Amino acid sequence: MITTPAYRTTTSDRRRYRDRGGSPETWITVAWTVISFSLPMYRQLPDAARALWFAGVFLLLVGSAITLRVARPLFPGVWLFAGLATAFAVVTATDVATVRDNTFVGAQLFAILGLGVFVLTANVERSPRFVEALGFAYLAGQTISSLAGIAQAAGRDVLGIETVQGRASGLSSHPNVLGLMSSIAILLCLTMLLSDAPRLRTPPCRVVLVVATLVNVGGLLSTGSLSSMMSAAIGVLVTAAVLRERIKHFALGVVAIAAALWATAKFTSLFDTFRSPADRYLQVTGQTQADSTWEIRKLTYAYAWESIKEAPLFGRGLAAEYGGTFDGVTLTHNVFLRAWFQGGILLAAAIAAIIVAILVVAIRSVIRKEHGGPAGVLVTMAAFALTSAFFEQPDYWLPAIVAWAAISANRSQTGFPDQSRAPSSGAVGGVGPREKTSS
Repeated sequence: MITTPAYRTTTSDRRRYRDRGGSPETWITVAWTVISFSLPMYRQLPDAARALWFAGVFLLLVGSAITLRVARPLFPGVWLFAGLATAFAVVTATDVATVRDNTFVGAQLFAILGLGVFVLTANVERSPRFVEALGFAYLAGQTISSLAGIAQAAGRDVLGIETVQGRASGLSSHPNVLGLMSSIAILLCLTMLLSDAPRLRTPPCRVVLVVATLVNVGGLLSTGSLSSMMSAAIGVLVTAAVLRERIKHFALGVVAIAAALWATAKFTSLFDTFRSPADRYLQVTGQTQADSTWEIRKLTYAYAWESIKEAPLFGRGLAAEYGGTFDGVTLTHNVFLRAWFQGGILLAAAIAAIIVAILVVAIRSVIRKEHGGPAGVLVTMAAFALTSAFFEQPDYWLPAIVAWAAISANRSQTGFPDQSRAPSSGAVGGVGPREKTSS
């Protein structure tokens, strides 16, 4: 009798299987890519789609953690502490809320802060094109949103969304959200343009990236968000410091973008209806008839601080309805104060630890001349968080978590090129196995 020998799966067989799209990593990357594309417009999605987006993020994080698809990120203790502090806040932030009231937001924060960096670091390590896929998807979605913002600022109605006091929100829910998302897109474009990756240096790709940069700069300007503009400027400065050996190319790119914007403003009427940064500065500082947004921020800080002094250990409640300040509606526009005010001192300490860790990573990136893109994104997010109602929102946290994972995995990917390394053969931006590098 003739018997068929047992078939042994070899490494090459597994590689071919992965290449055909059969591996879990492929489908997980596809899911995160869809999430990344829709992230800039997440808050304007129909209710069912928004619920599906949120459920997808939550299930991917929790499911990966349950199946131990995790990896060690930078400063894991910071993120473990953040997760534990969130769990503690759920049961102790009951000055106004109940434990049941805190559960939904608490679970959301725990998944993002306590699990997010561990899961996404594993995804970056397992899937060499993970950050590349997410970066391109995000850039595509955000550029569409920025185009909508430019159209709104030019006086056009886009999907029923109009400007608010002359400020565009694109396909997001608020001008500040569009401003932050545009800032991240600008950093992605700049780091891609300065990448050594062969596929990013082709003329068609560079033209697309230059156009995307201009569109997102226009989107940022259309928001009139000074906090977003300042955050973007800080992020660009950090990225420029990391890429200082290429500062000539960086400077030429900035000059070219500025010249293109000047020409557009000079010879077209596109920017005639835009609120300039100078106009917004006058409003923010109370030099116009409109409400001073800086004064409003200070009122939220004062209210939150007085409440903290009365009950410094435990917060009022994690949900947004328990975070109203002087008018009962406006939230605290500072992530540290808001975490303390609503979640208690341990959650505030966790947020402070994350911000300090971001500063440490950014400084180390500048010194070592590596991870310019992720470092810029992290600093941009931190600066924005200190001047906005930043707290539990997954669309705010996810770009920072992905940037942290990209650095933690110690590899360079499209959108986050590590200019301290030469790209490996056939790799994009040096994607490949870990390499020893000199500091």
